[in-house]
Amino acid sequence: MLAETSAASIRQIYRSETRIDIALLVSALFLQRFSLQFGKTFLTLDLVPVAFILLHQFLSGKLVIHYERLLWFLALGLATTCSLLMNFKSAKLTSYFLFLVLYSLMTLSRPSTLDQYKSTLQVFQFLVMLLSCIAIAQFPAQFVVDGAKLIMFYGMIPDFLMAGAGGMHTIHPIEGITTLLKSNAIFLAEPSTLSQITALGILIEVLEFRRPRYMLVMVPGFLLAYSGTGLMTLLLLLPLAGLSHGRVALSALLVVMSALGLFAIGVIDLSVFVSRSAEFEETGSSGFARFVAPVLLAAEFVDTVSLQAFLVGSGPGTGSSVVGWLRPFYEYGIIGAFVIVCFLTSCLRRSRCPKLVLAALIFSYLFLMGFLDPSILTLIIVLCTLNGPEPRRGRVDITYPPSHPASTLTANYRWRSLHDT
Repeated sequence: MLAETSAASIRQIYRSETRIDIALLVSALFLQRFSLQFGKTFLTLDLVPVAFILLHQFLSGKLVIHYERLLWFLALGLATTCSLLMNFKSAKLTSYFLFLVLYSLMTLSRPSTLDQYKSTLQVFQFLVMLLSCIAIAQFPAQFVVDGAKLIMFYGMIPDFLMAGAGGMHTIHPIEGITTLLKSNAIFLAEPSTLSQITALGILIEVLEFRRPRYMLVMVPGFLLAYSGTGLMTLLLLLPLAGLSHGRVALSALLVVMSALGLFAIGVIDLSVFVSRSAEFEETGSSGFARFVAPVLLAAEFVDTVSLQAFLVGSGPGTGSSVVGWLRPFYEYGIIGAFVIVCFLTSCLRRSRCPKLVLAALIFSYLFLMGFLDPSILTLIIVLCTLNGPEPRRGRVDITYPPSHPASTLTANYRWRSLHDT
């Protein structure tokens, strides 16, 4: 009876944790286009509920601060504060505080079982499939209604909540086709974000669940974004996934065949993807900005920068125009960049996240503007850092008293939870 009660309470705890993960993922995926303006600063609404949820969980005793992560975060705070103080006139306080808030959330962890983590992955997959369905419906809807007005919710959302998305390429025509827009699933900031999210969903589905109905929905959603960001992720990691074992290889083959089928029947214009291969040579393209420009800027930065800027950077917020992995080095110098790498390594070490999925998230972080992106960092928190090692159970002592019948069996359960730091 005690065992049944204990098992029921544990299941209830896991259901509660799954609901928390649902709230975090919905915030990251469905609120990223909305923001509140404070003067010239915009506070994105995907960050607000995430911060409050995790803070409430911590104050309720359901989350703990990982000791090793905390030590590296203190070093990180020291490095960023030094950069701020030594560049106070040019640095931006909002960027400094945003950085500390976002990365402090990565120090939190909770014990969880493998089954509980699998349920979190299933929730993420369902949300990705839902976004894919919206993206698929969004594309043909352009033949009936104004695609730009559809993306802007036909004025149902107040303009002041969407003012912070002015710098995003939310409304993005397909190259060579000026009348049709790339799908962004309406709620995502850019079509490239849809491409990244669906590529991540496809990779998780191939590795963990292998459900054909999910893959057959995610593939067209991925392709209708007409973006090369998620495509690079799959080109790099899907072949590696196929080498795992036979069932994974068959699922990866299903993804490839589905894409080829959509190209063959003309639903997806293959020439748009082929033409994007030249972006690495075009200075104004996103491919050049994400993969080539940081290397050129890094070489120029090292040659021309002062010793102080090389060591502690130019200050928080000064690298807002710098894309990708170079921005931490530009803002916080070689010392700050080194501490950031060490902090992230401590957070991602022994993660439950499948290794290839972890590689995809790191790729997005390094090359796809993930340094201060609350959405990508929230996904890393939920899928990689939040679910820690499960509590270990002590031995169960069962005593059969000789003078009592079996129905009066007494069980002495000794349970101890050791949090592995």
